Amino acid sequence: MKPVIKVDNFKKSFGDKVIHSGVSFEVFKGECIGLVGGSGAGKSVFLRSLIGLEKPDSGHVLFKDQEISTLKENELVEVRKKIAYIFQGGALFDSMTVYENLAYPLREHTKFTEHEISKKVHSLLADFGLSHTPELLPSELSGGMQKRIGLARGIILEPEVILYDEPTAGLDPSNTKNIQSLILRSKKKGVTSILVTHDMPTAFAVCDRSCLLKKGKIVATGTIKELENVKEGPIADYVHGEEEVL
Repeated sequence: MKPVIKVDNFKKSFGDKVIHSGVSFEVFKGECIGLVGGSGAGKSVFLRSLIGLEKPDSGHVLFKDQEISTLKENELVEVRKKIAYIFQGGALFDSMTVYENLAYPLREHTKFTEHEISKKVHSLLADFGLSHTPELLPSELSGGMQKRIGLARGIILEPEVILYDEPTAGLDPSNTKNIQSLILRSKKKGVTSILVTHDMPTAFAVCDRSCLLKKGKIVATGTIKELENVKEGPIADYVHGEEEVL
């Protein structure tokens, strides 16, 4: 089986600061991969590179055998319809209501009628338990609700891949459980995903495999069951908070 996403010998620096010094991994259809590591380990750089927002200094980033780094902007637009990036803060348009935020990608990238858009938006809000929010502005939402709306907007075009950038950061346990549940629902529909997180309980709850980034490389990888049972080494140190893995 061919991977949906393949990162091969990825190297990236910003000035004199080396972020990645040769990282490789693969993600297969319907799989959720966790990318974990300390602050500054470059986890989000990977996510941005998968939709062409960052270019590797060398190495390859492929989506279904297509080299992302060589695509032109109009070609990247097509890729971004298939790969949804769920930003850490939700990245909602402050001046738009919840309804307008969700309707925006449908108006930009589909030929749906306004009736079809309305039906899809309200159906998705109901699925997310947010039927009461369409006329609210982002500033009127809690942090947890903003993240859920951001996730709803990210999946409204029914992407093949979802990239989650710290989706549970700053959330209370109840909202964290809500986000975990939404990720698991997408997995059941066959969506492939990459989860960047510091939140190991969430990684254990939703991921099939996790990769630990340290000093520019992946130093440990394995299924969640394998990683949970590791008693020593870098992954055990990270899970138990005994080491800052930069």
